[in-house]
Amino acid sequence: MILVSALVGVAGLLGSGALATRLGRREGRRPGAGAWVLGLLGLFPGWLVAFWGLLGPTAGRPRPGSEAAWILSSAAGLLGVILTDSAASRLREASEAPRGVTQWLLGVTALAPAWLIALIGLAWGHR
Repeated sequence: MILVSALVGVAGLLGSGALATRLGRREGRRPGAGAWVLGLLGLFPGWLVAFWGLLGPTAGRPRPGSEAAWILSSAAGLLGVILTDSAASRLREASEAPRGVTQWLLGVTALAPAWLIALIGLAWGHR
């Protein structure tokens, strides 16, 4: 499950990064929220696979020993989205707007801690 999550996450990052670069060229000087959303969408599938893996074979309850990772991962994801959305909005409203890559990196940063917590929880549960 860890390998699948890593492969899906890397594929999502590569794909969303390419789309964010293309979007940045089209938007010109002031990027919108599209690049930030692409950053989120890039890591979301990889995080979801890892998060789902924490549930194990019985749906509805996390595996024994991975409850903390399950709760921390979801909390980190929610907090990351809220904080990076706020930062991305402030950057978009600034007089000198950042490039789309900056917005994309903020989107990736939103879910990166949650993904890592879920991966650590999976690794911890499989030892």
